[in-house]
Amino acid sequence: MNYIELDEVDSTNNYVKRNLDRLPNYSVVKCNYQTAGRGRNGHIWKSKRGQDLLMSILVKDFKNPHDLHKMTQIAACSVIGLLDRYGIEAKIKWPNDVFVDDLKICGILVEAIYQDGLEGVVIGIGLNVNSISGEYTSMKMKLGQEYLIKPIMIAILTYFKIYHNLYQQGCYDQILDYANNISYLKNKQVVFQDYGIVTFTKLNEDGTVDFIDSNYQQHNILVNEISLHRE
Repeated sequence: MNYIELDEVDSTNNYVKRNLDRLPNYSVVKCNYQTAGRGRNGHIWKSKRGQDLLMSILVKDFKNPHDLHKMTQIAACSVIGLLDRYGIEAKIKWPNDVFVDDLKICGILVEAIYQDGLEGVVIGIGLNVNSISGEYTSMKMKLGQEYLIKPIMIAILTYFKIYHNLYQQGCYDQILDYANNISYLKNKQVVFQDYGIVTFTKLNEDGTVDFIDSNYQQHNILVNEISLHRE
């Protein structure tokens, strides 16, 4: 993988998109500080300088826009593999967050890149490593010690390569089974949109989720974000 480390940038995803023509496939961009870090749906991602892992992965040979959601699960499973290596039990909160002990520890932003056509995908990962806050958790908050950022990045990239190879070999079903097994929302009751209290049951290969409402009616929809107003 081609590796670029920056001290400061607006966001690593933006950097990749601006420099697409000169970056080779599987480029990795890491920075110490983002001035305009982003999450899904316009959310802001904040992190103190040098405290956390802020990185983006460019995959230029990605040519199926219908599989964009699959890249999110590949990245989430990669982060969870890293956390498991450190003895931290984490789960995926569909569609793009990683949770530990009911608190967010990682966010993922996957964006398709278009010029004349689909030119690839950029996968942004923000993992709380050494930061401390009451709004989320971090590896330091969980384990009580500070960690070097680069070895954590390398481990995530190792898992990412494994899962991405499975996807390329047509074995996404194995990734999906794992994502469902480590789901944070599965069998939890939350207030969701206009459906009232629902229970989520399954993430599907097409990116939709299955859930049951309080009247025991089954639903299947594509979601961008799931709130956690629990009953």
